[in-house]
Amino acid sequence: MSSASAMRRNRVINRAPVGTTISDPDIDYAALAKSMGVWSIGPISDPDALAPALKKAVEVVKAGEPALVDVVSQPR
Repeated sequence: MSSASAMRRNRVINRAPVGTTISDPDIDYAALAKSMGVWSIGPISDPDALAPALKKAVEVVKAGEPALVDVVSQPR
């Protein structure tokens, strides 16, 4: 829930993320994918590391296997 949603619903703004945000620790999607046998890389937070990771993921997919690239992004 965003602060705007909290305001519309007459809720306390500083508690808007409670129950709607998953963090601390963040979810390691790459580790989850690996645990299921999927090729994965990440979490990637360095923009310079993204292009090589995507290139490798495309190679994996073209070989007929699933791939996951875990990229850290800014929250909205």
